[in-house]
Amino acid sequence: MADTHVLDYLDKTRQRKNFLPLFQTVFDHVLKVLGKTGSYEVSLTLVGDEEIQRLNREYRKIDRPTDVLTFAYREADLVPDEPVFDLGSILIDPAVARKQAKEFHHPYPRELAFLFIHGLLHIFGYDHHSGQKDAEIMFALQNRILDTLPVDFYTNQKKMKKLLLEAQSHSYSPYSHFRVGAVVVTKDGKYHLGFNIENSAYGCCICAERCALFRTYAEGYHREDIVSLGCITDASTVGTPCGSCRQVMSELMPLSAPVYIYNNDETKHLFSTVEGLLPYTFTQKDLES
Repeated sequence: MADTHVLDYLDKTRQRKNFLPLFQTVFDHVLKVLGKTGSYEVSLTLVGDEEIQRLNREYRKIDRPTDVLTFAYREADLVPDEPVFDLGSILIDPAVARKQAKEFHHPYPRELAFLFIHGLLHIFGYDHHSGQKDAEIMFALQNRILDTLPVDFYTNQKKMKKLLLEAQSHSYSPYSHFRVGAVVVTKDGKYHLGFNIENSAYGCCICAERCALFRTYAEGYHREDIVSLGCITDASTVGTPCGSCRQVMSELMPLSAPVYIYNNDETKHLFSTVEGLLPYTFTQKDLES
């Protein structure tokens, strides 16, 4: 029997957006990172302040709304007799999640994903209440899962495509006449433009992707601040970054960061990741080995 990851999802708060695809992606990714094999099921319910406060008061003796509550049915590492292992139930209060997203200045869907990850880790036995060391282990794992989650919470595709055309229009390419524009998106919601700049001494040329990345770093950002990169070329087909740009991207960006590539009129595209464009990257670890 093939592994299945069943998410029993109920939204009692009637959110405008259907978050089921997001939560399913999170569920699958958590199990992958934890190395869990087999078939699992978990119940996830979005509830209002009143219901989660009642449950928080009843089970935790804390009389106020909270962001997430977890109820594990049993130890998740036990091998079940039944074909699908029922992990338990998680409840999230979207109203609290929205407040926290605003407080920490990150997207609301990211906060929902974060809370679901938090609840799933509790189900699998991780705890941040029993001591500092346990808390550090759980929070580090929580952040690793969130940072490698194959979801882009920040990039506005419509805005990126508009800015790619703007970046491309500034291209200095009197020799190749091949204009390339690039945009790097950072977690603070800013878009950093770059374009190819040529020179009669060809070795002095710089590609748009590296131009955008170097500009981003020059403005004080680092690898962990970068969300995604987009580029557009004059080609009617999708033109991917050169080998040098891929190597630079692999060091200056998270390997899981999405890369959005468009052809000249944006009718064709290729969506990948940094690691997808350059598997088996050469890193600092290779230098030190």
